[in-house]
Amino acid sequence: METMSSDDELTKYEPFSNKKMIAFALNLAILNTFWSIRNNIQLFALKAIGIPILYVLLIFGIYVIWDAVNDPLTGNLLDRSSKFTSKHGKRFPYIVIGLFGALLSLLLLYVPVTLDPLLAVIWILIIIIIYDAFQTLYELSFAALNVDRLRDQKQRVKFGTYSYILYGMVAILFAITSPVLLGMFGGVTNPMAFFYANLFTIIILIIIAIPHLLSAREPEEMKELRITLDTEGKSSSPPKVLIKRALTDKNWMAIVIAYDLYVVAVSCVTVGTAFYILDALGLPIQMTAITGLTFFLVAFVSVPIWMKIARKIGSRKAFNYTLILIVISTACFIFAVNFFILVLVYIFWAIGVSGTSALLNAIFSEGVDNATLKHGTREEGSYLGILRFFSATAIFWQILVFAIIATSTGYDAQLGTDNSDFAKFGLLLQISIIPAIIMLIGTLIFIKFHDISKERAIEIKKKLIEMNL
Repeated sequence: METMSSDDELTKYEPFSNKKMIAFALNLAILNTFWSIRNNIQLFALKAIGIPILYVLLIFGIYVIWDAVNDPLTGNLLDRSSKFTSKHGKRFPYIVIGLFGALLSLLLLYVPVTLDPLLAVIWILIIIIIYDAFQTLYELSFAALNVDRLRDQKQRVKFGTYSYILYGMVAILFAITSPVLLGMFGGVTNPMAFFYANLFTIIILIIIAIPHLLSAREPEEMKELRITLDTEGKSSSPPKVLIKRALTDKNWMAIVIAYDLYVVAVSCVTVGTAFYILDALGLPIQMTAITGLTFFLVAFVSVPIWMKIARKIGSRKAFNYTLILIVISTACFIFAVNFFILVLVYIFWAIGVSGTSALLNAIFSEGVDNATLKHGTREEGSYLGILRFFSATAIFWQILVFAIIATSTGYDAQLGTDNSDFAKFGLLLQISIIPAIIMLIGTLIFIKFHDISKERAIEIKKKLIEMNL
């Protein structure tokens, strides 16, 4: 079906109603909650189990190697698969399998099967690899569906707005409940506290998943198009060919590198904040609820403003502004010598991060559309698999930064506030100057090499419709 949107942009499928768009847009809330639960493993390992930081680094080093194979391969296999297409759709079955598999794996991740650090390392490593396989299946399948299902900028910006508003609402809930539950069940030194807090989160996610999955079912015209593309060989390329195309596409690699460094920088701040509050400021874990709540309330207000800016000047220019704002605000954490200043800087930081996160879908989609036009194949899963590989390495780089700072300053998570002043200053550095430098590199690369303007993005989509892609 071809229709004209109000801004005269061509779109391949009938636009979503507001009700269905809300359910469809729950994916960001689900994914970010997944990542938040996974990222808590660092606090769980160091504080509750007593695993040395270098062992934690080893876990995620092996995890990243696994990702190096899993993500691009999964993306390519999803593009090539046609097993369920005619009956259930190309993406929908894998969205269901991946979502529920990831939920079960995250629950198992925090089961304290042993307090022996070495055995705990083995358990965490096995479960986190299983989790990643399912989470990748869900993330790539939904992201590929999203790129294909939402074809014009108006729908993509609307999706981004709804996604981030819903994400903010869910994140506010968990930003308050997770630290409170951790405190109620014994604090960060009690392994069962993490299990019960995450069990609550996972139950809420299961409830959210029901309307989300119903909205992700593919329309008949999409199934028919995918059957045609599969038959004509326009749904996938050999892995070597695809990887070469992606790595030599300057626009796509600018997106990949900028996004990867963005995730590293944001992870340094969000994960590092808990350690800084606990061991440098000497406050209880419940205080992280205040920084989390501050962040999401500010983001909730900021997102609609960024979306209006994006509609007016285009996704690329708006994205540039958000990246620059993150660089400046992240550097300002160096002044957060007390909790009050920390919260103030969080307000400034949240404005930039919320804008970047809300615009990511449009930036990713335009990059995939540009590649599709150049090569004549719709390979959303494969391109997003390559993006996912690089972004998945972010947690390793964040832990590496933590390990370098900890070893060079003498920080020991088991000592808490008894760490030296130098070690506490290291905790401040890893949420301020270091991530600001990382973010600056990503920003400069994106500004230099990404050139898909608003006008060019519209023209690309029109050509794709003409080519029946």
